[in-house]
Amino acid sequence: MESREMIPVVVSGATGRMGRETVQMVLGQVDMELVGALGHARHLGEDIGELVAGDSCGVHVTADLDEALERAAGGVMVDFSTGTAVKERVLRAIQHDVACVIGTTAIPAADEDEIVNVARTHKHPVLLVPNFALGAVLMMKFAREAARYYRWAEILEMHHERKLDSPSGTARRTAELMVRARPDGFRTPAEGEETVKGARGGNIGGIRIHSVRMPGLLAHQMVLLGGVGETLVLRHDSATRECFMPGVALAIQRVRRLDGLVVGLENILD
Repeated sequence: MESREMIPVVVSGATGRMGRETVQMVLGQVDMELVGALGHARHLGEDIGELVAGDSCGVHVTADLDEALERAAGGVMVDFSTGTAVKERVLRAIQHDVACVIGTTAIPAADEDEIVNVARTHKHPVLLVPNFALGAVLMMKFAREAARYYRWAEILEMHHERKLDSPSGTARRTAELMVRARPDGFRTPAEGEETVKGARGGNIGGIRIHSVRMPGLLAHQMVLLGGVGETLVLRHDSATRECFMPGVALAIQRVRRLDGLVVGLENILD
């Protein structure tokens, strides 16, 4: 049974789209207390409850990382800031005994390596989640299983036009899981001439990845696997950001069980 003690939570990137959804979700939980909201400079001093839901909650947007983390000691920081800001926030969170749930993507490789090393050294719980949608987690699980039986695979991921990194963290994670499940590797067509550079997409372990960015989309992914005379297609679509919130809530509730850095929501599912 889950503990019903109140979990102090600070949201980093609270004024962004995912941050606002997270704030609203935390405010509605009986086992969580929002104690800090780190956000954009133009909203400093505003009540985050009024900003996201029209109701005052007494927590004001701040840029003071240490102050917010002090209030969350023994609790959790959920980070939806920017990739280049994550390292500093996680390292400071470790100093304040605040577990970390990281939903931010495009973290520089060197920063991620440092986070891994510090989390391991201090045995501090850090959960890095490429996708919080439970359906997306299942899609990755099914893709990993299917990879054992198919040697041809490609990934098409589609997101809104404001998403800066390509491919998405979910697409990268999916490809990495599939490659691990297939030690003999994936087959790809012989390299031909690209009359338009990049037309064949990126390549992770023989799996081609294609990224689409345009208005009208939120977060969508298709994994295509091909065999003799057949095609298997795994697809997940996120219609609203609300679909990520059950996964965020679960991560907050369970992250402190971890020892060091763990990647993927699937690692905390029962």
